[in-house]
Amino acid sequence: MSMLRVAILAFALVLPGSLALAAGEHGLEQVLIESASSPAQHQALADHFRAQAAGARREAERHRTMAKSYGGGKPPAEAQRKHCENLAKSFDAQAADYDALAAAHDAEAKK
Repeated sequence: MSMLRVAILAFALVLPGSLALAAGEHGLEQVLIESASSPAQHQALADHFRAQAAGARREAERHRTMAKSYGGGKPPAEAQRKHCENLAKSFDAQAADYDALAAAHDAEAKK
């Protein structure tokens, strides 16, 4: 993970001045995505998105575990269980989206 941070920082430092200023407005991640042109830059983004997918999967699992703890069928517990299950599904979808972004950047890195 530290190699990814170093790569992103190095990438950010070589951005033209106007793009670096835009980073404050749109977020560094967005600027890195928009300006990625080299295979190394795309590979760094692919690694970043794989890490994001892994984090989303951890959150999904955490919410599935919490959902299991709300048993008993009482109305407040049932509502909380459904809430946790919905969050888990949402994190699963986020992980899939991050996987797709990683795959797209992997493909760009191989060009």
